[in-house]
Formats: sequence, structure tokens, C-alpha cells
Amino acid sequence: MSNLTPYAFPPPIGKTVGELQNEPMSAWGNDDIIRGLEFSATMQLRTPLRVLLRHGEIHMDRNMKPPRIALEPWEGIWLPKTKTFRELGLDMDEPTPGEHASSIGPILPSDYLPFLIAVREIVELTDSIESRINRLHEKPMVGDWKTYIEKHGGIGSVIGYLFHDFIDTIPNISFAIRNELSDLGLDTPNRIAAATDETLLSIKGIGQAKLKTIRDYCAGITDNRDADTVENVIR
Repeated sequence: MSNLTPYAFPPPIGKTVGELQNEPMSAWGNDDIIRGLEFSATMQLRTPLRVLLRHGEIHMDRNMKPPRIALEPWEGIWLPKTKTFRELGLDMDEPTPGEHASSIGPILPSDYLPFLIAVREIVELTDSIESRINRLHEKPMVGDWKTYIEKHGGIGSVIGYLFHDFIDTIPNISFAIRNELSDLGLDTPNRIAAATDETLLSIKGIGQAKLKTIRDYCAGITDNRDADTVENVIR
């Protein structure tokens, strides 16, 4: 999320950058160096499109709080943006942009951000999960798309991160139980709900407590009850 290079200056004593997120620029101090605040989105597949699209946004009003872009701290953060060397009276060119951290290692946002946006534009569609997965598969494996898909371990890994098998989301059950449910074709909320207690209790590792956990979890699913895949997509 953050630039890998250290800040050129510390935040005001007694306050962290996180604590200053809802403060006007005037509260950040270092008025002789700071020219504004710049929003830095977290460079990850899970980061919502609404956040990625505002990466690099600048807030200049010293007396107003910056707009709230990140709804959760992990989505992104406002950082101080320094004046240019020439604004500071130095006849020097600016350094090249620094790399940012990401789940695939250090990256340049200018290179990686278009890929993340392209992924999120697909996965945040209101289409069915199957349709969105098909769109990801159908995307031509060329250019930066191919490069970053490979760095993420392939399109299967990307899809597996964003869309989970339903039975893998059931809490407090073992890998062996998940495999047995899958082998029995009990891979959707409705199929599990239709299975008898006798069938579920015949699976090694499922007793009355686990049975209740499974029943309660499936009963809590109200949408797409016939889907064997669920999305891990925050909008």
C-alpha cells in the first residue's frame, strides 16, 4: 500500500499517519514542505474498484479534511505529498517514482494499477459468478494482463482468490470433511439442506455439534443457494 521509500519527514509528534486520516492538512504540520495530501490505494486484488480509481488523488485544501475514500484502513491511506525541488528553491529534477508494496512484491503503480482495475471491472459486475469467471478466463493472455496473471500464479489462482468453493467457506470443518461432501455432491446450500441427518452423520468427523454448525451455516445463506461457488468480492 505504502511507498517503499521512507518518508522525508515524520508526522507531528504524538500522532501517527493513521490518526491523521480524518484531520485537515493543517494538522499534519511541516507546512514549509507539504503541498498537499495524496491518496495511496492498497495494491491488491481485493482492493475495491471505487478505491483503485482514486489512487493518486490530491487534496489541497488546508482547512478541510480529505474525502473519505477508504472505508476500511486496509483499502488505502492519505499520505503527505511534498513540494517539488523547484518549489523548494532547488534547481533539481524530481526522482523517479518509487515502488509500492503488493502481494506479488514491489511494483510501480503506474504499471500494476491498470491490471488491478481491469480485474476489478470484471469481478464487480452484477453478472452471475459463472459469467464473471468466464470473462476472466476469456480475457486474452497478452501484455501486462499475461505478465501479472502469471505473477499471481495463473488465472486459476486469481479466480480461486476472488471466488471460493462454497463448501470451503463452511466454518470449523476439516479438509477431509470438505472432500467427502464434495464426493457426495453436497456442494451447495440447497444440496446440503436436502441431505438427511443420517447421510451427513455418516461422514467421519461429523457429529451432532458439527451437524448443527453445517445446518446453521447453510440456513444462513439466502442468495444463490444453488451455487457451488461464492464470491470474495468487497465493493
